[in-house]
Amino acid sequence: MRKIRNRQILPLSALLLVLMAICAVCSNQKKTEPLCDYPDIYGKRNLVVVMEYTPASYMRVGDSIVGEQYRLVQALSERLNIPVEIRLENDLQKSIEGLQNGQYDLVARLLPVTTEMREQVSLTEPFSTDRLVLVQRVKGDTTLGSYLSDEGKFVRRVKGDTTPVYVSSLLELPGKVICVTENSPCMQRLVNLAQEIAADEFIVWKIPDYNEEQLAVLVANGEVDYVVCDYETASRCAKNHRNLDISLNISFSQLQAWAVRKESPILLDSVNVWVKTLKKKKKR
Repeated sequence: MRKIRNRQILPLSALLLVLMAICAVCSNQKKTEPLCDYPDIYGKRNLVVVMEYTPASYMRVGDSIVGEQYRLVQALSERLNIPVEIRLENDLQKSIEGLQNGQYDLVARLLPVTTEMREQVSLTEPFSTDRLVLVQRVKGDTTLGSYLSDEGKFVRRVKGDTTPVYVSSLLELPGKVICVTENSPCMQRLVNLAQEIAADEFIVWKIPDYNEEQLAVLVANGEVDYVVCDYETASRCAKNHRNLDISLNISFSQLQAWAVRKESPILLDSVNVWVKTLKKKKKR
């Protein structure tokens, strides 16, 4: 009887292992929702909007939520007569991937209108223009800066270090360590800039789990020396940190827009009509 029982247990154990392996594979796969357009959303469910958690976008202050992008999302919800469900994600690439696989319907953050971005998503009518700038400490600032060690860590410079820090020209950037957010939309511009100035030692350091405003604060405190971000963010930070210099442009002005997935042309058209209406009101 024991031998028969053992023969029965072995195939059941093997089957159990196979089922466990299948479940593990399935759990590791990205969740994919049905790709919906405006008619699939209206009157049936909420419009799922992904935003970044910054003062300019969406931030909770006490019992209130502030942020220009949040205000615009609420206005869009009222115009389309669709309730919104807001998700927060600072990583741009994760936001785009979530849009593409159906987790989100709209990316409500200002994205540069570039060829690279258009290849991934459908961009709305532009809201505004902005440009990229270098955030650094003002010339003559006495805050001790930092350098990148061979171990890949930022180390505070010692007192008396006379290494020149202030950058007055793009041609002085080679050899400097420029920090950006992980999956930053400015990466392509930095790649192009390196080619334009023939820089062999153009060092870009991606810092995860930080937004652009937080990186600017690191510059003000001397924890890093250089950050590239949009002028609007840099200007806001410079008002709060008087030792920041944002005078060096990294790019020309760029159009800024929201994004929907390519499979949502009707939603795109609806958002575009609303954006054009906003622009007409501003001109009056």
